[in-house]
Amino acid sequence: MRKGYYILLCCLILACADKKPDLTGNTPLTINDFNKVFKAVSLPVSISDSNINRFTDTLIIGRKALAQFVPDSVVEDIIGIKDNKALLHPIIRIEKEEEYYLLLNVSHPKKQEIAVVVFSKKNKFLDYKVITEFNEENQSSKMYGKNLNINREPSFLVEENKLAEDNTLTYEKKGWAYTDSSFRLIYFDSNKKPETKKILNPLDTMSMNYTFSGDYARDAKNFISIRDYNTANKYQFFLHFEKKEGSCIGELKGLLTFTKNQATYSEKGDPCIIHFTIQGNVINIKEDGNCGNHRNMTCYFNDSYDKKRKPKKKK
Repeated sequence: MRKGYYILLCCLILACADKKPDLTGNTPLTINDFNKVFKAVSLPVSISDSNINRFTDTLIIGRKALAQFVPDSVVEDIIGIKDNKALLHPIIRIEKEEEYYLLLNVSHPKKQEIAVVVFSKKNKFLDYKVITEFNEENQSSKMYGKNLNINREPSFLVEENKLAEDNTLTYEKKGWAYTDSSFRLIYFDSNKKPETKKILNPLDTMSMNYTFSGDYARDAKNFISIRDYNTANKYQFFLHFEKKEGSCIGELKGLLTFTKNQATYSEKGDPCIIHFTIQGNVINIKEDGNCGNHRNMTCYFNDSYDKKRKPKKKK
């Protein structure tokens, strides 16, 4: 009798140990059970369209399960509610001293996306980034290649190479890292020729009645627009530049409060700081801090622009 009891008890323990968590999200799920479906890996790791399935688990994670641990707006960005043909799979887990990273594969009919979600060691959601995608049409192509290289920091470097029919190679490299409480672009390099795009100035039609309001420019692609805000010394601005024959682009929109002829752009959570000084009809701009999330990595906001005359009002 006692022997039968112990056998039954062992069977129950084994059954509980083998019970897999419900990843549909229809029942409450603990964060620890959720994390266990992501395999811990040692870095560095390289993921491409040809080996992503080797890293991806066949388990399917429901939207409702993910929504138990991250904000609804993040879930919608990773796998939209209208993406009824998309499936969410766990890829890997990266453990660091102060946080950990979960990589997700969002599998669509003709492409696969990789999203990275960051949590603190106390399981608090910190940030996320849809880091790259692999299109089915490019899989195993001799003319095209794309890799996600994750190093020990970790940083996430996406390398994209394309070989034209004349054997000329174009490349683009973007490096992302979770730093200063958010994902930021920390590296960019490319030899691609930039597409010619019309620059949309969001402040173009705003009023220009205050002292420093107006357009300061060198040409149509290098300018800063300053417009009235809610008090006489507070302004809104839009700054755009294209340097190195258009291969280095920067853009920034924000608010400025002038003390006499000087103002500084500084926002909470943004390591970028820019100083503005207006002397006569010239505005001088000097970058301070890390503004790499607003521009390419090989150029800076430092510059000066002349004020344009306001167009005469039609009678």
